[in-house]
Amino acid sequence: MELITSFNSDYSIKTGADSVVTLQNLSGGAEASPEVRCKIENASPETARQVALRMYESMKRHGLTGEASEALRRDGGGGGMMEEIMVEGEGEVRKKSEELMGMDYLLKDGFVSYLRDVARITPPIPQQVVRFSNINYTRKFEVSSDGYDTFGNKLVGFFVGPLKTLLKRKNSIELQILKGVDGHIMPGSMTLLLGPPGSGKSSLLQILAGRVEQIKDSVFKGLVMYNDKVASEIHLSRLIAYVSGQLNKHIPFLSVRETLEFARDCTQGLRPENFTPQMRKFFAHALVEGQDPFLEYVLEILSLKEIEQKLVGEAISDIDRQKLTTAELALGTYSVMLYDQPLLGSDPAATYDLVNTIRTISRIQQSSAIMSLTQLSQEVFDLFDRIILLGDGHVVFQGPQQDAVPYFTNLGYMKPSYVESDEFLEDIVTGYGSQYMVPGATPLGLDELVKCYKASDHYKDIMRIVSGDDVKHTYWVESEPGLGLSLKTPSKYHCSVDAQLRRETELVVAKLSTKVGHSGGIETTGRVQVGDVVTAISMNNEEMQYLSVGTLKIQHGRASHVYSMLKQAQGQIRLQVDRYKEEAIILGIFGGTLFYKLGGEYTQQQMNSVRALGFVSIMSVMLINLVQLPLYMLQRPIFYKHRAQRFFRASSYIVAHFIVNLPQTLVETLAYALCVYFLAGLPLEGNGAPFFEYLVLLFLVANFGSSVFFFLSAISSIPEIGNALSGLLISISLLFSGFVIFPSNVPAYWKWLIYVNPIHSANILFCRLQFNNGYTDPCSNYLGQLPFCDQFPTMTVGKAYLNFYELAENSKRPWLPYAILLGWTVIANLLALLGLKKIEFTEMSQSLPHLKRTPVIGNFVEDTDTEFQSFNTYSGQSSDYATSRYSRPKNSWSGHGKMNNSSRDEKWIEEFHVDLERKGLGIPVEPVTLLFENLSFTGYDKGTKESTSVFDNITGYAFPGNMLALLGGSRTSKATLLKCLAGRKPLNGCLTGNLNANGISAGTFSRLIGYVEKLDAHQPYLSVRETLQFSAALRLGQAISLTNRCIHVELVLNQLGLMPYSNQLVSSLCDATGRTFEIAKKMTIAVELAANPSILFLEEPISGLDTAGTLSILNILSQVSDSGCVIIASLTHPNVRALSFFDQALILTQEGHEAYFGSIGSNCNELLDYFVSIPNSPYYTIRESPISFVMRTLGLGIKNRVNPPQNFAEIYKASSSHDITKKEISSMKKLTKTRTLKGLSSTYPTPYSQQASLVLLRTQRFLWRNVQYTFGRLTGCMVIAILMGSLYFQIGYNDVYSVASRALYIYMQVILIGVISANNVIPQIGTDRLVYFRERRARMYHPIFYPISWAVGEIPYFLIATLVVVGIGNSMAGIGTGSASDFLLYWLVLFVFTLGVTYFGMMITFLAPVPTLAAFSVSIVTSMWVSTSGVVVVLSDIRFYRWMYWSNPFQFAINVITTISFYCDTEKCTSACSCPRLPDGSYVWDRLANARSLSHNRIGTDILILSIMCMLFASLAFLFFIVLKHNSPPHM
Repeated sequence: MELITSFNSDYSIKTGADSVVTLQNLSGGAEASPEVRCKIENASPETARQVALRMYESMKRHGLTGEASEALRRDGGGGGMMEEIMVEGEGEVRKKSEELMGMDYLLKDGFVSYLRDVARITPPIPQQVVRFSNINYTRKFEVSSDGYDTFGNKLVGFFVGPLKTLLKRKNSIELQILKGVDGHIMPGSMTLLLGPPGSGKSSLLQILAGRVEQIKDSVFKGLVMYNDKVASEIHLSRLIAYVSGQLNKHIPFLSVRETLEFARDCTQGLRPENFTPQMRKFFAHALVEGQDPFLEYVLEILSLKEIEQKLVGEAISDIDRQKLTTAELALGTYSVMLYDQPLLGSDPAATYDLVNTIRTISRIQQSSAIMSLTQLSQEVFDLFDRIILLGDGHVVFQGPQQDAVPYFTNLGYMKPSYVESDEFLEDIVTGYGSQYMVPGATPLGLDELVKCYKASDHYKDIMRIVSGDDVKHTYWVESEPGLGLSLKTPSKYHCSVDAQLRRETELVVAKLSTKVGHSGGIETTGRVQVGDVVTAISMNNEEMQYLSVGTLKIQHGRASHVYSMLKQAQGQIRLQVDRYKEEAIILGIFGGTLFYKLGGEYTQQQMNSVRALGFVSIMSVMLINLVQLPLYMLQRPIFYKHRAQRFFRASSYIVAHFIVNLPQTLVETLAYALCVYFLAGLPLEGNGAPFFEYLVLLFLVANFGSSVFFFLSAISSIPEIGNALSGLLISISLLFSGFVIFPSNVPAYWKWLIYVNPIHSANILFCRLQFNNGYTDPCSNYLGQLPFCDQFPTMTVGKAYLNFYELAENSKRPWLPYAILLGWTVIANLLALLGLKKIEFTEMSQSLPHLKRTPVIGNFVEDTDTEFQSFNTYSGQSSDYATSRYSRPKNSWSGHGKMNNSSRDEKWIEEFHVDLERKGLGIPVEPVTLLFENLSFTGYDKGTKESTSVFDNITGYAFPGNMLALLGGSRTSKATLLKCLAGRKPLNGCLTGNLNANGISAGTFSRLIGYVEKLDAHQPYLSVRETLQFSAALRLGQAISLTNRCIHVELVLNQLGLMPYSNQLVSSLCDATGRTFEIAKKMTIAVELAANPSILFLEEPISGLDTAGTLSILNILSQVSDSGCVIIASLTHPNVRALSFFDQALILTQEGHEAYFGSIGSNCNELLDYFVSIPNSPYYTIRESPISFVMRTLGLGIKNRVNPPQNFAEIYKASSSHDITKKEISSMKKLTKTRTLKGLSSTYPTPYSQQASLVLLRTQRFLWRNVQYTFGRLTGCMVIAILMGSLYFQIGYNDVYSVASRALYIYMQVILIGVISANNVIPQIGTDRLVYFRERRARMYHPIFYPISWAVGEIPYFLIATLVVVGIGNSMAGIGTGSASDFLLYWLVLFVFTLGVTYFGMMITFLAPVPTLAAFSVSIVTSMWVSTSGVVVVLSDIRFYRWMYWSNPFQFAINVITTISFYCDTEKCTSACSCPRLPDGSYVWDRLANARSLSHNRIGTDILILSIMCMLFASLAFLFFIVLKHNSPPHM
């Protein structure tokens, strides 16, 4: 921890008890530059007055009120002026204070002053000294020898899998990630964790957070201690907050303020109602306004106040989302905050603001922060106190941030001024340090660097703290004024009898400053106290000299040496000091009107309808909760984050979820019950008691359904598994409900499931309520009319009905159904609790890279010695040794196809060899020059109806082989300019000016360009090679032969170092060395290079990459430009080395004007010279990065972002650089105005037939490899078939019960297959929606082929799935298997129906703007279709919805299948007729046909109508997809 001040320091050193030596005029800070001194001395009195006033106000805002006043009072001359300034400053403050209210008043002196005042009156956060020693961490990775799963090998594995599992031996690889890591983290400090990907940064943070136990197949050894406690002995989640960029998620339906209020209530122990009187007095202004002072200051300090009412799910920026995550932690009482890449992809300015805020919080609260970051600016790097540098699991350096670069300088590495410190350090670790070696020095390998570190005093001092028995609070002080030091004997040797040990070996703080108020500004990380021991010291910006390492003799010598040096010390001094511690309304109206006034009618048909009403009500209320399953899974990662941060217990989450659902469930069931009960005319005897019991029943069923689906969301790794499990659960619940099969027909082995099924209990309860209360007439009045009355003449009609249909069970225990429903609800919640506590699913799958190759390429590799080495291993400069170590060849390769012609093979190899030797691409690049003159874009905001200028009068060019960087401006102006240059003009604005490529206008040169978007969106179930082949086949055009196209793809893979991953599925691209993000970015670039563009545009291509990844990407782009391609990329605050890869830069001002266009030069010297030469430009120091200087000059700096005093756009227009640009453009116009390019007249490069086949093949691969969806659906169908077949096993025609059960088998089969298929397709359609958007923006194929490919691709899988259902289920039940023709026709109808409802789900998905709305709509419509299918309510009783009956695919499918299964020509029957009869002698077919209005003559017509509906749904899906705006890619 550091205390930095700008005052001169007086250090007094005393030895023994009396002697005191005072050192005067010891400078404590950097002196002002001569230029600044000159300006101040020559300034007018008024200017000096304003400067002094601004400095006075600034110091007060930063918590240095006392220091500001003292500094002015100590002024030697002009005292009156200083007093006047103070009076004026105080007057301004008083004037402003009178106008402020609430938190604005409390924050009037700045955040630092507020926090320091708060710290004085609030309980402190427990400080934690974290020590870790000998950390070794190993992960085991399973390496599959079978490649990725497909529908085919899963199907084969179903039969031979068990045997193969027994015979196959598991192949796994152990990777040691951390190797003997030691270190410590001190309170109040900021520690930066540096290292290349795969060095173990994330693993170390997870170990410190206590999260390694949650990771399977990991071995952890070592010791982590918090103060004097081992980590296993304490609840780390209360002390530690762990933030990962992957966990940066929040509940989308809460506003920013509500999210923070929730975090405050969960984590903050001190709430306004618990304030002490002193706190109430201090916070009075805020409390009067009803404000929580802690919450308000967090909103203010993180600049979230402006968006506090926005929903988190709305379009808030990524940086605001990251700030929100930080704000959640700031509201808590965490002692240690661990950040694992929390700012991935943020620009340096935003990173600086956020890190500086975290630093402020750490300083004041005395908490510690450890951050792993990439692409740091020097300004961000300087904010940290300590550095931990990792390399291949070893610590290469650990110590003060100021010592990191000098340490390696002493090893022979010299950092150039234009290289950022983090780049310098990571380059040394990754093996690129030779470029920094001083003449005569030898580069050191990683093992040598580790040995050097362990021999250094830095390591010895670390081990002194880590290995000590006492907990030491170590911090760092810089230039503390008036500090008195005493050389004395260590207190622990006071009782020693050995005089040698009693030597004076400790420098101890003897007195504190008395000249200046010891308050400590924002730079202060800890206050020095009398008795603190100085354990290290640095003078004149040298490395720390450690005083407490080595033998006592060495320590005494060093202490004496420091004592003598301090007498003569001049300049900056740093000390290290130790201290020892102490839906429901729609369905309700529909259900009520469907069963309108059917209650109370004494006919068997209408009483059956009342019974069916209960089944439909229970089914609808339960199924409506199915829509919540994807929402529960969406919230699960947020629960994981909150649980890890100890916001709440898992049990609290379960209870809260259950309680919060109660009001919503009550409203839904009340609305449903009111609509259904009264419209259906159900009984109201006993003061309406049956209605209230009906309401309670639906309420319990709805809660049971919600709890069950919540449980499934907790144990399902992905939505496909959740959907499959929910389908199975619904199937079991409905099949064993007692409605679709009578209990007497249930086989003995399934009867237990009937009685434990809560839906069966609910069905029994509903029937008992209705028939006992609504049908009280005696059966004697209905003899001969109602068959159940003939059987039970002494009972009432209702009781006779219950007994006849086996619904009278539990009549003596009416409470039992309620108990069963409540019991299963409790069980479901307890299982959900167990799942959430014991299971945590990660979003990223672990997979090691592996190489598959064709025999042709494999043999060619073996036959060549050196030329083809890069084909086998990753050839990029940032190649990771672990990648090649664990890469291994495969025997199969899904490449471009087989090549049977040997002469063609030889030609292919020869061409490939030649292209690889020249390091180019196989297809020559068409040279294109891009010219743009006076480009201006005005954006239009539809909300405010205002027009704003995004950029204005931009002029420049880019010629073949040229790399152009777009810099500066606002995020919007730069991104919009890049899109406009690429011909992708946003729709909400107007573009003016001249833009052409080789004389071709912007509207027609899109075929010449490649556009690399910032978002890496790719089809997850294609391999890397197939993804490139797909892009090349659609975009290279017909002039390129298949052979050349394949060679081109292979060369692109080789050039980008993607060969080791070429046969991995995109969804499994998780490199074991941590380079996943870099690989994804390379793949995005490769997809565009596969199109062989003349101009390649890139959105922030190095954003979020580490140093090695940045160099790798830029080296690749440099090679691409050497082949003649134009490279144009937008960059945000790049470092000098990154920008030096580019030839030219176009820099925008904040307002979107052109501030510079021209050459960059070596190490940006030409760019720097231009801005330095501008009169009155800021002063440039050699230690400042040229890019930082340029951005600061334009008012776009990392620290200070203010409007510059000069108009740099006008200065540039008047400069010689602008004149040179205009001359270049004029000469280029003469050379290119007559050139034209052929083949650009058509919209798409390939014919429609080829587009259709390629997109269909791509979708087929998606379905073939997405085994969770396709094979999971097949497995679900198989389970349903076995379940139904065993339940209805060989059911006969013995009585009415059996016949009804056979008919209901068909009804349930259609319901389960139809509803599940319609719902399952919804999440799958959205899986690659972002991929489609990218491809459509690139105009790769006509949009119509996307939905068509889905419609056609599903056909073979539904053929197999329905065959399994019919083949297994019907064969076991003996239904529809009378002949081969009946079986095939049954299968055909079920297939057409299933395909139709799937197309319906697809149609609704394209119609609805969001998948949640689509799932809700599908659930409602399918529930209506099920109810009006003519089974639960026959056609004659349907009153308002006959139109729905005749437009219902369920009705047509059920009627056709029922006719196929039951039809028998009874008109030709004689006495020996084989047609089945009922016990009363009537034919089964006649009875069923009359009741259900069935006709054998309608089979052909119904099949035709079903087919037409199937085609109609598909056609509407295609239409909605093309026409509706939300299916089109957004234009930003």
